[in-house]
Amino acid sequence: MNSKAPLALMGQLLMVLFFALAAAICLQAFAKSEAISRNSENRDHAALCAQNAAETLKSTHGDLQSACAVLGGSVSEDVWTVDYDSKWNERANGAFRLTVVPDPNEERGLGSAAIRVTDRDGVELFSLICAWQEADE
Repeated sequence: MNSKAPLALMGQLLMVLFFALAAAICLQAFAKSEAISRNSENRDHAALCAQNAAETLKSTHGDLQSACAVLGGSVSEDVWTVDYDSKWNERANGAFRLTVVPDPNEERGLGSAAIRVTDRDGVELFSLICAWQEADE
């Protein structure tokens, strides 16, 4: 008489293998979701910092020194930079950098600047163009 036990054991082994494979795939997806969430959070912070810089530039009519006094950072050679650490607090030589470069245009009474937020590797997280009406002389 032939026993069917080896066949049942092989069927159970295949089921365990299938569930182990499915669990490994789910675990990978879970690990990648954390990285995607972190990237999304950094892009949100970058957008907020760029918008704050744009609003500050508009309120100071493009005066980089005044904007720097409000939001921090430094101005060197007509470029305003602000460094942030990994928690988005202002800090020298941080993980993220906001850079504001004024556009030397010929329009009288109108100023503009390119605002860019990058990570420490130089990968752009967010950028925008800001324009403002210059103050009456």
